[in-house]
Order: sequence, then C-alpha cells, then structure tokens
Amino acid sequence: MRDCKPTRLAPAGWLPPPGGGAGLALTRGGTVNKQRLRHYYNKDEGRWHHVWHQSDLKKLDMCPEQARFIWSGAVNDIQGDGAALGTACHYAVEQVLNLKGADVSSVDYSVMLEAFDQGLSDITPTIEAWNSYKSVEKMSWVGQTKLDGWYKYVYPNLTYDGDRVEERFIEVFYEDDERVVSLAGQVDLIDAKYGVVDWKFPKRDYTKEKWQYERWDVQSTVYCWAMGLPQMTFFVMHGSNGDVSSMTVERGPQDFAFLRRKVEAACRLVEQSDLTVWPLNDAGWWCSEKWAPCWSVCKGKTTAASEDANG
Repeated sequence: MRDCKPTRLAPAGWLPPPGGGAGLALTRGGTVNKQRLRHYYNKDEGRWHHVWHQSDLKKLDMCPEQARFIWSGAVNDIQGDGAALGTACHYAVEQVLNLKGADVSSVDYSVMLEAFDQGLSDITPTIEAWNSYKSVEKMSWVGQTKLDGWYKYVYPNLTYDGDRVEERFIEVFYEDDERVVSLAGQVDLIDAKYGVVDWKFPKRDYTKEKWQYERWDVQSTVYCWAMGLPQMTFFVMHGSNGDVSSMTVERGPQDFAFLRRKVEAACRLVEQSDLTVWPLNDAGWWCSEKWAPCWSVCKGKTTAASEDANG
C-alpha cells in the first residue's frame, strides 16, 4: 500500500518563484480562474506545490495550450449539454445510493427520477453549447431512459458501503526537494465486487474502445492509486434506448510508475513561468470552433488572418 497523507489546497505563503514569473500567470492581483489555483510556489519551503485532478491531465493530453488558456483565466471552459446531462444523471444515482440501508423498496425509483428532474433544472441555466441534444425536453427524455437502464441492469448487482458514495480524496502522490505533488478527485462508488466504480452517460458505447482505456486511461490509474485498489469498473449507459455496457480496467505498480513520470513532466511545464505559449495540438476533435473555448484566440484567429490575407 502506498504511503499517503493529505495536503492543503490553499496557496498559503504563495510567492512567485526565483527569477520572477508565477507559473500559469497566477498573480495575486491579476485576473485568474480561482478554481485552478492549484499550482503555487512556497517561498518558505523553497518548493512548488501542485494538485492535479485526472481531468487536468486529460486536458494536457489533448492540448497543453488550450489547458493554459483555461487555467490562466484567459477563457472559460464551455459547459455543453452532453456534460450537463451526465452531471444530472450522476446526481440522481448518488441520491439513490445514499438511501442504502433504509427501507427503500417502494421509493428509490421515485427518488431517482425526482433527483434527476431537480439536477437537470439546476444545471440547465449553465449550458452554453447545445451540441448533443439541442433541447431540455430531449435531455430529459434521454436522461430518464439512461437512468432506467442503470436502475434495471446495474443497481441490483451492486454490493457497496453507503459511506463510500461520491468519495472525495486528496493524497500526496510524491514529494522531493523541488515540489510536493498531490492527486485529488471524487470517486463515484467503491464496490466490494467491482472495485472503483465510475458512471458514464454518453451517446456512444465507450466499452467498444476498451483497449484504449487499458492502454492509456489516466482516470483509472489515478483513482486506483488513490483508493489502493487494483481495478476500476466503468458502467456505460449509452445511447437513448436504456442500453448498458461495462468494462473493468486493472492498474498496478507499473501504471503508477508511469503516472509519476507523466505528472512530473506536467509539473515542470507549469513551473516554466517564462513560457508565453505551451505546445499546441490540433490533431483531434477538441481543436475546433465547436469544442475549443480558445478557438477565436488560437487556431481560429490564425485561420481568419490567413483567409483575410489571401482573399
């Protein structure tokens, strides 16, 4: 078992590192995305402190420059209707699982639907891009169908402790003379049979890409390390017909060793405060006007300038 201890998220004693610069332009007087104040230099210790979420590492994998734009506060990440639906479904499932141990045989389904309606109502005003479902009415219908699939095919097979639902963690991953690095996140469920459990509510069936998850999925590596468990099971409520698939990914010491290399490289990039641009990666769906919040100030700006210059 790894030796872990909690560390603080608050950037107490923060100052720029020697030589100026602040890493991600996180200056106290500037405009920043406060949610992303996870990287700071402590002058008293003479060390950097970093807190990484698996979603941060995924953003870096897709495009470091897009991640820099978001984390520095230059642009805001886009809330899409697909992600919003997933959040509402997660909330509904959480409310059902929190009933564990009570006499819920006649009420748990109603609790799920009521929680979904409330979650969807709460999150709808935050939606900025309607790329997947186009309307609240369709989101509601598709979401209830997905939840029906979860309730019928997943819920009856779970064996879990009611105290380990939506379990948050922040653990020191490693520390040395230069930095203290922590991993943080929130696990959907810890189950006696399935290990670390994660719910997915996408359009397509992610289990058809299991080999990709086995080879490079960072979420399973981070969560298995943090929970001290060797496997993570994804339940995927996909499509709009109540279909459910699942896949289990195993993680071990070799995966954790590579994760350390990956995280250390990310830390060193953040610490290079004199960089005004990070590596760019446009080789994927994320680099487009539809999905990239920084499109107009990055590749979109370049493309527009080129079109103007060439008529």
